[in-house]
Amino acid sequence: MLDPPEHTRLRRLLTATFTVRRARALAPRIQTIIDEHLDAMAAAGPPADLVSAFALPVPSLVICELLGVPFADRAEFGARSNRFFDTTMTPRERLRLDAEADAYMHTLVARHRERPGDDLLSLLIREHGSGALSDEELVGLADLLLIAGHETTANVISLGTLALLRHPDQLALVRDDPSAVEDAVEELLRFTSVLHAGFVRVAVEDTTIGGHPVRRGDHVVTSLPAANRDPALLEDGDELDVTRGRCPHVAFGHGIHHCLGATLARLELQLALPALLKRFPGLCLADPAATPAFKQRALIYGLRSLPVAW
Repeated sequence: MLDPPEHTRLRRLLTATFTVRRARALAPRIQTIIDEHLDAMAAAGPPADLVSAFALPVPSLVICELLGVPFADRAEFGARSNRFFDTTMTPRERLRLDAEADAYMHTLVARHRERPGDDLLSLLIREHGSGALSDEELVGLADLLLIAGHETTANVISLGTLALLRHPDQLALVRDDPSAVEDAVEELLRFTSVLHAGFVRVAVEDTTIGGHPVRRGDHVVTSLPAANRDPALLEDGDELDVTRGRCPHVAFGHGIHHCLGATLARLELQLALPALLKRFPGLCLADPAATPAFKQRALIYGLRSLPVAW
């Protein structure tokens, strides 16, 4: 949310540690987390709520791995994280949640300063913690990774599954053809576009956008979902087509604020969706006639629940 030069300084520090290689090194652990939750779903039997049983906890535990959250704290950490985007909370409840989360993140940073591990926070402390990054900045970066990398990925898992269930031929392709998975994930990222909130920017000079004059100081609100379905980008943007090939999209933003965790999010989706569909080849909506329970007044587009059977 910062502008250069502060944004440039902090992003440079994080980019050096949040690498593609580091994200991919998490792949075995991510696969284990996925398999454990699929095992639990199978053991409990149908029906199951895909959101609470799979889509939400998997990204939450991946973030725990990334931040080095101790195992004893992960259940409480996950429960608190799941409430961040609850728009029904009262202001008093929101303040209490924010205070609890802030206190925990400060405790986590202090713990890693004292006993660094091999997690991302410890790596930042070892390489930049002597003065380049304050405790407040480390807490802010941890909050960023939690908020940006948890609910977003969870919603693409659940919404992507719903979209594929509505297109059985495309579901079969994702389930049975490993070579189709990467392109399918890109199409699902474009199609779901879970960041529905408008992003407000201020013009720093007079310009023209799409034939419309914009004056210096004007506020401009950008919409990622609209951009991802722009007819100038593709002709049938309202349709899901996992075979269309790589289509440019802005699901992760663009430019200097492009999502740092894009590689990790893609990896989670490329592992989670085929694993789910292979484990339950008969996956279906528990009640095909029921209207899906979408979130209302939410900053991030998603499902409150998705009852499935197999």
